[in-house]
Amino acid sequence: MARHKKTLGICKLCGKNGELTYEHVHPRCAFNKKTKYVIVDFLNHVQNDSFLNEKPKGKIKQGGIGYNSFCSKCNSFLGSIYVNAYKEWVNCGKFIIDNSNSFNVARYQIKNQEPNKILKSIISMFLAINPDWYLESYPELSDFVNNPEQIELDKRFKIFSYLTTDGGTRYFPHATAYIPNLGGALNCSEIAFPPYGYLLTIDFENKINILNDITNFKNYSELTNMSLTMFNLQVHSPFPIDYRNKIEIQNAIDKGLETKKQNTEKPTANTVYN
Repeated sequence: MARHKKTLGICKLCGKNGELTYEHVHPRCAFNKKTKYVIVDFLNHVQNDSFLNEKPKGKIKQGGIGYNSFCSKCNSFLGSIYVNAYKEWVNCGKFIIDNSNSFNVARYQIKNQEPNKILKSIISMFLAINPDWYLESYPELSDFVNNPEQIELDKRFKIFSYLTTDGGTRYFPHATAYIPNLGGALNCSEIAFPPYGYLLTIDFENKINILNDITNFKNYSELTNMSLTMFNLQVHSPFPIDYRNKIEIQNAIDKGLETKKQNTEKPTANTVYN
């Protein structure tokens, strides 16, 4: 089993400075125990015109994707209070995927879930992947997670979900993405690790038709039966809210390369001064 070293820093849940333990994102019990991965420079990766078909180069790590984000006390708190509920949620998603043929939308019912705990586990993952300033800027998120009894979450935050079976993972910390069909700039963060993907938005009032708004999970602290409609979306690029298939992405890359080539070859007018 891989050993993950502790580091020093600010706990992204309680805000205290000290020794940070390794937090698996998603939790180890949610099929992230033996995940192998490579950490690459984001800009170098996306500027590679062949990133769709080339495996990232670098040292292969194993033992599950994660971050040194929480102190041991907060890590234990999350594991003891929320992780079992999240595990049940993920197992249901995995069952839907494993027992369905190719599909775009899944409509299903799952029983005996704990939505409030599931949502808090998801939000804790967003706290884990984001930089230190995130905790200070959005304390409402850590307050919500820190209190197992709390059902109130500031309306400026929304959490969306989807199923994902085709593609890889996505770990995108806070960014301002320009999405024309959603009204322009969108402050968001996204995590995708099959069978689920999640998008956290800030100060966004609209719906996203292909995503399921699960923010209302906060209201259900007891065991609950749920009826869900989830889109099955592909994750091939590292960018948030990008669910294009490989052909669509490659066509966009090729079009960009062709435009760049044409601009490079365009003759330049010379002006002669007498």
